[in-house]
Amino acid sequence: MRLNLFYDEANEDLQYRISFLGNRLYAARTMVPQGFEGFFQQSARYTSVHTSTAIEGNTLDYDAAMVVLVEGADEDQPLEVEKVNLDEAYELMASLVEDKTTKIDQGIIRTMNSIVLKGLPDAKARNRGKFRVGPSLIVSASTGEVRYRPPPPQWVPDLMNNFVDDLNRWMRECPGPVAAALAHFGLISIHPFDDGNGRTARLVADMILNLTGFAADGMIAISQVFHDRLTEYYDTLRESQGEEFKEEVDATPFVRFHTDALVGAAIMLEEHAIRFHKQQDQFARRFDGVLNQRQIMGLMFMTSLGPVSTSHYARLTKSSQATALSDLNMLVQKQLVAREGAGRNTRYRVYPGVLNVAESSLSREGVPKQGQDFKPAPN
Repeated sequence: MRLNLFYDEANEDLQYRISFLGNRLYAARTMVPQGFEGFFQQSARYTSVHTSTAIEGNTLDYDAAMVVLVEGADEDQPLEVEKVNLDEAYELMASLVEDKTTKIDQGIIRTMNSIVLKGLPDAKARNRGKFRVGPSLIVSASTGEVRYRPPPPQWVPDLMNNFVDDLNRWMRECPGPVAAALAHFGLISIHPFDDGNGRTARLVADMILNLTGFAADGMIAISQVFHDRLTEYYDTLRESQGEEFKEEVDATPFVRFHTDALVGAAIMLEEHAIRFHKQQDQFARRFDGVLNQRQIMGLMFMTSLGPVSTSHYARLTKSSQATALSDLNMLVQKQLVAREGAGRNTRYRVYPGVLNVAESSLSREGVPKQGQDFKPAPN
């Protein structure tokens, strides 16, 4: 049993979109300032985690999600656990794609699904990483309407064996965006697991984009575009799938949508880089002679991601634990950052007054002179 996916390779419009995407990704990547790649990679990962789980109904808002991703989840809060699990899966993916010869096999796909569902209370999560053995229906949460009937469980092992073969063939023979779209669509169509199929499919698609050089070195978050265009995402899947599993599918509509979403993600990276340059310039002007580039980077991380621990600061700025602790202590002494908690629970948060200064005009009035402490705004 095989899911035979194809797309219109001769479609000139799609060929143009893929070519345009390559140019747009290159332009977006070159706009990221040297030395700050880690910031953009971390930001894209957190955004991917937050929006991919939100697609599946996770209701934590962005600010709450960032706190959870930085500080960890309360094991008794499934919505928090979902976020941290997916972040762990993305971390594994980032490690695997460092070797561009990595082949995606069933073991990787099963492991990703297992991580995604780890520690969740739903009965379906107990079978994490295992192919389903019962029937499955995709039902609209709002109307109760059956949207899609996946294949029967006895077909899943053969479908997945052939799917993995096809996936690696697509990566060799098709443009990276097409391979990612086909893999994304194929996994959702087969629906091999009891739960977590959507998150797993988006992870695998992101992995393919990274392996084929269409992820701007891990700095784009295509799931954000899927989330922003959620109705279109579901409608395009349904347009290609139909209401029941088919062994042969023209996936052109989804390939086109997926490619457009990638263009959207590249544009978002460009916009993020432009905002970052402006903020970096503001920080540099305000704190020239007071902070070095690494410390400015640390402040910008905290501005974007929220409170950080010493180890998190070290990871984000690619510094040692000792250097990170020294930086943070200095930022506290300068009254740019507040220390909260104690021991392992210690976190560092940017004073609101610092954010006000960073976002203000570029007037030099009120800028701390060399060696002068910045005084936070009164409460």
